[in-house]
Parts: sequence; C-alpha cells; structure tokens
Amino acid sequence: MTVYGQEPRRGAVGRMHPAVLALVAVAVLVAVGIGVWLVTGSSGGTPQPAAAAVTSAPAQPQPSRPSPAPVKLAAGSWLVSPAEDKDSFLALGDDGFAVFSTDQRMVVTVSAGLADDACFSFREPGGGWLRHFDYRLRFDKADDSDLFREDATFCPVSGAPAGTVRLKSKNYPDHVLNRRSDTELYIDETGDAQATAFIVQPA
Repeated sequence: MTVYGQEPRRGAVGRMHPAVLALVAVAVLVAVGIGVWLVTGSSGGTPQPAAAAVTSAPAQPQPSRPSPAPVKLAAGSWLVSPAEDKDSFLALGDDGFAVFSTDQRMVVTVSAGLADDACFSFREPGGGWLRHFDYRLRFDKADDSDLFREDATFCPVSGAPAGTVRLKSKNYPDHVLNRRSDTELYIDETGDAQATAFIVQPA
C-alpha cells in the first residue's frame, strides 16, 4: 500500500553517497584482481592448457618374409657336409678314400649320373670320381666300364629331411651313403638317420 506524502524507502546502497559507492567498486575490483593473481601468479604465470594425452599408433605388422627354399642338389660346384656337422666337408683322404675333414673345403663337381642321368656323380678337382669299392667310398680315375659308371652313380632318396639329401647306390639300391666313425664314408643297408643325411652348399 502506498502512503502519500512520504518518500519511498531506499536500500542501504541507494542511501550511499556516490563517492562511497565508487570506493566500494574499486575495492571489489582490487579484491577480484588479487584473487586472480593468487590463482595464476603463484603457479608461474598464465595457466597452461593440460597436455593432450598422446596415443601412440598401433605398430603396423611387418610383412612376413618367405623362408628361403632348401637348397637342392643339382649339377654344379658344391661343398658337401654331414647334416649334423656343418664344419666338416667331403674331402680326398689318404689312398684316395673319401673322408670328411674340418681342414679341407674341397669343392666337388656334381654332374648327371654316369650310369643314369636322373641321378648324380661327384668328381674331385684332380679328376677322380666318387665311387664305392668294397662298400667304402673313394675317388678313382674313370675307366670305360659299366661297373665303374654304376659304382660312381648315386640317386636321391625320397623323404630326406628338409634341406638335406640322402643318396643310394645305383647298382646297390638298398644301400645308402652312410658316414662311419665321423670321417669315413661307406654304402650301408642301414644307418643312423643323421649319418645318412647330408647338406650341400653352392661353392
């Protein structure tokens, strides 16, 4: 209800002198400024934005490289080693016998078999051919006989472990090359799987 003849009541702010109001405003601004300085200035200046989380990209899978195909015996120049002793090599021993040696790295020439071109024959640098004689392997000069050609011909055996070769005698097909006493080479009807497996390396 309005009472005529009286001024409306003013709040406390409305009753303040303008100069006082100005001082109060300045004080408020100063207080706000101090508060901001306390928050930002005490931490060394302008607040830095929070570091964005670094998400490393997942590693891209590398394309797989195919394993090299096992070397297969073929005509050419080769080093021949026992499968379980890659530091030994087929070599020419005393009296022409074939041996395995860690001191010699004799390169043998492999050609199509003298008695069967589906098989192989082996020749040492001096011209002797690997042949069996009384079951033991030796290097002999060739003669023009069917017996020599068959003695000097060896055929691959199927089912050899990957990367190895097993060889059987052409004229004794139930006999395979077999390493005995670590160094001597024979043809035998049976033999340890490792002793009858050989590896070849291109020379």
